[in-house]
Amino acid sequence: MIVTWLGHAGLFLNAAGKTLLLDPWFSEPVFGGSWFRYPPAPYPDASSLPRPDFLLLSHIHPDHSGPGTLAQFMPDTETYAMRFPSGALDRRLKRLRFSNVEWTDPWETVQLDEGLMVTFVPHDRGWEVSSIVVEADGVRLYHGNDNPLSVEAYKEIVKRLGPIDIAFLPYAGASSYPTGFGGTAEVMKERCEKKKKEGLARFTDGIMGLKPKEAAPFASSWALLELSEVHKNYVDRPTGDEALAHAMKLAHEQDTHLLRMNPGDEWSLETGVIDKGLSAGWDQNVESVRRYAEQEKARIEREIRAARHMTGAGVDARQLDEAMRVYVADMIAAAGKTLDGLQMNAGFVAEGAGAWSVRFSPGGKAEIRSGLVGDEDETLILHAPELWAIVAGPANWEDVWYGYRLRVTKREGAGYYRAFWEMLLNFDDVPTSERLAAKFNPAQPIANG
Repeated sequence: MIVTWLGHAGLFLNAAGKTLLLDPWFSEPVFGGSWFRYPPAPYPDASSLPRPDFLLLSHIHPDHSGPGTLAQFMPDTETYAMRFPSGALDRRLKRLRFSNVEWTDPWETVQLDEGLMVTFVPHDRGWEVSSIVVEADGVRLYHGNDNPLSVEAYKEIVKRLGPIDIAFLPYAGASSYPTGFGGTAEVMKERCEKKKKEGLARFTDGIMGLKPKEAAPFASSWALLELSEVHKNYVDRPTGDEALAHAMKLAHEQDTHLLRMNPGDEWSLETGVIDKGLSAGWDQNVESVRRYAEQEKARIEREIRAARHMTGAGVDARQLDEAMRVYVADMIAAAGKTLDGLQMNAGFVAEGAGAWSVRFSPGGKAEIRSGLVGDEDETLILHAPELWAIVAGPANWEDVWYGYRLRVTKREGAGYYRAFWEMLLNFDDVPTSERLAAKFNPAQPIANG
């Protein structure tokens, strides 16, 4: 087996005489027009690689299976993914007219070809994400993407499937927290350091549970390239080198060899890592990111405007108000009983186009009204075109959350409203947004990701 790391969570495998592509990301930016591939992608689009015999997708996030990326493949590409309750990935593939999709069950091992086996591993706490285990040529590879598991869940993988030869493990989470919330410099530093530690623990948990022969940190090859946002890179997520340093003692104790790989590098059991030098000169630090952002300034600004629907046409405040009421009602209905015990006043602000207050009370029906009352526990603030892109376009709350676009103000003393955030981030809003888009016919720039 020859493994080429494409950057982020993308792997290209030559195995058992076949080629496999896992979690590609070829279309940028994603997540509210914020994430760009960094270091610069050595394989910029699908045409820069051989056509894969098999396409394997772990979940729906646009940096793993975005519509702009998937559109670069032939619709008859043999594609495998694990079945999820929401059906969101299925709908995406159908909209792109993918005609050769095989859906697997959790833990189901599928034989793709002679001597080539694939197993999709579910998240142990119910997230709609999977890991992928590929077995071929005497090698068992673990592809972790965005699926951080508990140590016990990692041990279950070895128990069910056998020892892991090489593990690609995540080491950094992503969201607008903590930088989207207010606070003193001291509070912000404390929050960011805590989040970094949580990311590093993801890497060591994988090593501790899987006990792989070799392990590489991956799935964090991205950066905020908007010049006003560049300073946020690495303040709340570790670098790959920090992950390796953090895991060094543990890896030594259990005889796991750590791999330092850069996008474009290759690995095989016979050769180990082959440094191709395709990402040379682009380090994981703010100075290098800023240099790349300035080099690509014109392209970045153009692509951000398109992704955030900044067309210059403005947003009709009356239409947005009407659409927002429908959208929030559908979102609350979809959340169902998970909101039964929620006592909270939430605010939403579309800068330049309106605001709304939503009142949640135990046993009562949530109510939405125009304008803010002033007693909101949390208020979510977005530019109007970006909220419009969520309500009646291809974006969703995860896009602006992971893209560091969402700003949140909290009432002093307000707690953490888990049910509210799960309602937002778990809402599969495509049917609602498509219905509203058909009614209001907003201008539709390029799809996100």
